[in-house]
Amino acid sequence: MTTGTIRAPVGATSRARRLFSRVISWIAEREEKRLSRLALAELTDQQLADIGVTPAQARREAAQPFWR
Repeated sequence: MTTGTIRAPVGATSRARRLFSRVISWIAEREEKRLSRLALAELTDQQLADIGVTPAQARREAAQPFWR
């Protein structure tokens, strides 16, 4: 007697895992970029000068959407 289990085609599970891994990586990269931009926005003018970034450059970068 069969239990009615549906089996994925061979390789489909592997492709699904790779896709899931890529999606998780994309999300993690975007979150890292978002947090970096938030930190950049909080730096003082002196701290920005120390890293060679002008306040205008920092504002432009911090204003970018997370997906860029």
